[in-house]
Amino acid sequence: MPQNVPLDIPFEVRISPDVEAASARHMKWLKAEGFITSASNAERYLTWAVAELAGRFHPDAFGDDLELGIQGQTFYFFFDDLFDSHLGRDPLAAYEICQEMAALARQNPDAPSVRPTFPLARLWLDHWERLRQGMSPAWRERAARHWEQYFLTYVTEAVNRRAGLVLDMNRYLALRRLAIGVEGVLDTTERCGGFEAPPEVHESTLVQEIREITAEVVILTNDLHSLEKDVANGEPDNAVLLLRREHDCSQEEAIGLLREMVHQRVDRFRRLADRTHELCASLGLSPRQRDSTHRFLEANRACMRGNYDWSRATDRYSRVGVGFVQRSPRIEDTIAALRDL
Repeated sequence: MPQNVPLDIPFEVRISPDVEAASARHMKWLKAEGFITSASNAERYLTWAVAELAGRFHPDAFGDDLELGIQGQTFYFFFDDLFDSHLGRDPLAAYEICQEMAALARQNPDAPSVRPTFPLARLWLDHWERLRQGMSPAWRERAARHWEQYFLTYVTEAVNRRAGLVLDMNRYLALRRLAIGVEGVLDTTERCGGFEAPPEVHESTLVQEIREITAEVVILTNDLHSLEKDVANGEPDNAVLLLRREHDCSQEEAIGLLREMVHQRVDRFRRLADRTHELCASLGLSPRQRDSTHRFLEANRACMRGNYDWSRATDRYSRVGVGFVQRSPRIEDTIAALRDL
């Protein structure tokens, strides 16, 4: 089973010790807000182990900060699953939803001109308003840009599906880097961890490549471990399936190629991380700024390792999850209420 295939991601295994308590509080919030209203969907949601994933992404977060991280991961899964239905093959309908979300991210929160029109948009807006609190203008601008790119990429994917377009690996990874949500996770780690790497560090070529590598490792890991779920959903956009087509090879051979791609990227990440001392020196950063830069590097490590550990264990990708998908591609409840999604 692909979910059991190991990868060499040799970073420290970390998780917040507050996961269990924060998970219970978040579940109460989901039920109170009407996002989960049935026992069967609560069961399905819990099999995903969303709180554990957030705890691995944000291992230094506790209390409200960790709950904020869990809320973000919940949104990612709920939103992504919307497009496993006909919405993911209807570019116009996808655009209507994603343009609303992008406009919410783009607008001035002090003079809002866009209001959310369905429950999942309201969930995200609550998350975004909390996420922005206490962060610098540079962080807010960067995070808003990442969210906007994330939302609009779903339209591109819907167009590609409708057109029957098959991407090569380079174009596939370039598109998925925007759609996988890693940029938002890294932004959230800064917020939940109470630090910000300097804006000039974020705009450096070195750190931009580091972020790209982290996203690609997460993409490849997810595609490997979610292969059975994607096949059950009829989803052709998976790196294992793409490698099989490109190389005319077996699934086992494609998995071997994917594993090598992950290992090459992890090796490149480690070499780039060793050069951050030079970057900090060249920018004349203060000790505090250097510490924040190194904390951001650690956030990337936690993202890659945390996603790997979670994806091998979550029932979202196991036969349990495949069974849920075969009955329905998403948790129904009120997630898509007020819109025919």
